[in-house]
Amino acid sequence: MFKDKLLDILKRSRNSEREEKETTQAMDKIERQKRLSSEEFLKIYDALWKEGPSVKYQNPDAWNSHLRETSNSP
Repeated sequence: MFKDKLLDILKRSRNSEREEKETTQAMDKIERQKRLSSEEFLKIYDALWKEGPSVKYQNPDAWNSHLRETSNSP
């Protein structure tokens, strides 16, 4: 099930011809349940990675004061 979803996502994410060839080789290995080389794994990882939203905290050190308050209470 996970393998099918992964292969479907990889099919949709191919961009250039070179990336397509490398991705296709890795997809063949995944289908045959063979181990990927570290280089192939990193190519797949880069194809799947999406940058998440950036988070800005009003007071990034607030957790320190919260911990001090909760540790002193009985």
